[in-house]
Amino acid sequence: MPLNSDNFDNFSRVRFNNEIEIEGLDTFKKNLEKHFFSQVTVRNFSPSKDVINLVVELDCNLGFLETLHHFKKNTWGNFQSPEYSFSGALQQLKESNDIPIDVEEFSLFLNDTSIIINRIYHQSISQQLENILSEISTHHIHLTKGLSEIPYEIYVPVFEDDLMDNGNTLLIDIQSGNHSEKDYFSFWGIYYFSEDDAVVYDLKNQSIIKGNLQMLNR
Repeated sequence: MPLNSDNFDNFSRVRFNNEIEIEGLDTFKKNLEKHFFSQVTVRNFSPSKDVINLVVELDCNLGFLETLHHFKKNTWGNFQSPEYSFSGALQQLKESNDIPIDVEEFSLFLNDTSIIINRIYHQSISQQLENILSEISTHHIHLTKGLSEIPYEIYVPVFEDDLMDNGNTLLIDIQSGNHSEKDYFSFWGIYYFSEDDAVVYDLKNQSIIKGNLQMLNR
């Protein structure tokens, strides 16, 4: 198949480390629940006790288009508040603990779709979350095929296989820290009920394509 959906499926099968106590976690969750209108689950996905990598899951009782409407009106997400925005709440959580904290994955489960955003460099999700949601809003007509079909899963980002020649160069560069925020805004993986396989959305050309892309695996 043109898009490696096995990578998508395997990406969410993570092992969680429940041994580390995180100070201020309840406050962090309550802030997200209030401003994202969601039930929030936060898990620690980390291979060691020396770092905390969070998987943040928001279960929001809104539809895709309704959420984008509230986001554009600044009534959902609270991104205009430096202190209580997602990045501000995460910064407070980090300051309450003596161990490095980052977000490995941010998942937004809406009534009709799921948006999965993965970390590609240090603090990439907290830095780029608002920009990613803004791009989803900008491209929503194309993502929904002219409002005719809402995708049931959106994965941000995916990467071109042909950019990873010579020993998976792009993948290695991202993992080693040679990153750029533009990596979030090239290709996304999309699932539609009308499609047998996952497809790819090309943000630059505002088009749905089929090609050999894959997600960045843990």
